Amino acid sequence: MTFVQVGKMKTTPQIETRDMVLLQALAAQGSLSSAADVLEQPVSSVSRALKALERRLQVALLVRTTRRMELTQAGRMLLERSRQVLQSLADIEADLARVAGSPSGLLRVNTSASFMSHVLLPLIPHFAQAYPGIDLELRSSDQIVDLIQEHADVAIRIGALADSSLRAVLLGNCRRLVLASPAYLERYGTPHTVEDLATHRLLGYIGADALNRWPLGHGHQQELIIRPALCVSDGELLHQLALAHQGIACLLDFSAATDRRQGNLVELLPQFNLSPPSPVHIVYYRRAPTDARIQAFINFMREHAESWAAISGDGPA
Repeated sequence: MTFVQVGKMKTTPQIETRDMVLLQALAAQGSLSSAADVLEQPVSSVSRALKALERRLQVALLVRTTRRMELTQAGRMLLERSRQVLQSLADIEADLARVAGSPSGLLRVNTSASFMSHVLLPLIPHFAQAYPGIDLELRSSDQIVDLIQEHADVAIRIGALADSSLRAVLLGNCRRLVLASPAYLERYGTPHTVEDLATHRLLGYIGADALNRWPLGHGHQQELIIRPALCVSDGELLHQLALAHQGIACLLDFSAATDRRQGNLVELLPQFNLSPPSPVHIVYYRRAPTDARIQAFINFMREHAESWAAISGDGPA
């Protein structure tokens, strides 16, 4: 609702945008009947609205001549002000539409080192082109982080979700594979059974017991608890050690896809691999409505999920 003061009055009358539209129609058409046609209202309604407006303002806005209605001095002043106000409102609506259509500002993203290196970073040029107004701050951690403490707007998490206070959008699924380089296998031999791994150099994680349980079925066991010869803090370091022929690693399929295609890494013991599909989600704190930057990121990642989720044979839900 807009307020316009006309003349000296004890109180400020309220002039609504519909009053301004009415005045513009009357000025342009010159008669009640023509203005009513333009406004798609009965003539009686237009006449009542004009009288009510003049009564609130305590001033005449129009005078009737033999041929048409003419604006008074007060009417001409209000018409000019109304045009300015209506144009300002149109400009505001246009600016809001642009903001909604082209999100801007800082978006802080947290994900694992492997997902960052092999999925997110290759997509950054495409995201920057699609959303030039969004600035990105990227942080990697293989630990489950608190979004508020880490100052993150969104996180990409792999595996089952425990925090029900977060909204989650499924991007796809991935699997864990046991891998080694051809050079390592040439030097130490290729294991043909799960038991053969006991004589090999296995690469694992520091402080992440769940990740040192490989999804290899043997006997009555559904997994193999390894004793790493070398431990690291994140999956990308593990990946680089495997490429450097330092041992056998259990990696997520998307992180090794390119190296498998190029022959730099070879999957081992696939017949024993019981790895179930592991969901990959974008998570963020509940907002109503969802922040435009977050929604843009979600839409973009879902659109590009096939570039990596297809590796495991399962795209976004």
